[in-house]
Amino acid sequence: MTPPIRVLVPVDAYDAESFRLALGYAQKICEKVGSQDVILLTHTKNQLSHTSLSRFLGPAALKALDKGAMALSWGGRLSARTMKTFRYSARNAVVIVYYAEPKIFDFVDGLTNVAGVVAVPDIAGEADAWVARWGAIVHGQAQQPPPSLINDAIFVRALETLSSVVNLTTGLGHPRDKDMANEILRILRAKGHADQSANIKSWAIRRGWRPDAAAELETLAKKIWSLKTKPSLSAIYNANGRYQHWQGEA
Repeated sequence: MTPPIRVLVPVDAYDAESFRLALGYAQKICEKVGSQDVILLTHTKNQLSHTSLSRFLGPAALKALDKGAMALSWGGRLSARTMKTFRYSARNAVVIVYYAEPKIFDFVDGLTNVAGVVAVPDIAGEADAWVARWGAIVHGQAQQPPPSLINDAIFVRALETLSSVVNLTTGLGHPRDKDMANEILRILRAKGHADQSANIKSWAIRRGWRPDAAAELETLAKKIWSLKTKPSLSAIYNANGRYQHWQGEA
């Protein structure tokens, strides 16, 4: 399956224009990928009936969504889901993420078989990391290529070594994998590399890590770079040799 098409609508979520634009982008993506399914994703079911969405949708649409789905003018189907009721697979659907913020972005990044994601943030700036993570299309702006996220070739090579051996679906859940991540990050810190914890989570998600596993890697990096002194490498097997390998391959 091709990567999802990701779009940000940076218009006030309480302005009807934001919902109109989101539906329009969802239609375009569906037509491009040959899908008819659009899923409106919110944190809770109450956000459909007790927020601006209730005005945008109207009573008839809300009733139809409550029963299952409603027909869209172009032939598509709109259904509503929450983070609790959404299944792991999106069935080649386009997901409109409304009142989006980092937690729900991580949730949707963990879904499979998504044809597209159209996001309307709750607060300006809360989608910045997600846009950078994927190089998402931003409404009203020229599309930019995804940034590298980590501009340290040796650091990236070290993380790629980790990604090649860790089970990306479980991340650091296995003690052996966590030990390896801990060693790699400690070597990098001891060798004077700058803290990359602000972008390490997005880097990992982009390369196939589950969002919760990537968050655990971020937490570990923050812990290591918060140490008052550089860590000792005396107990890490072949620390210098491993570092030289990353230097040579970077």
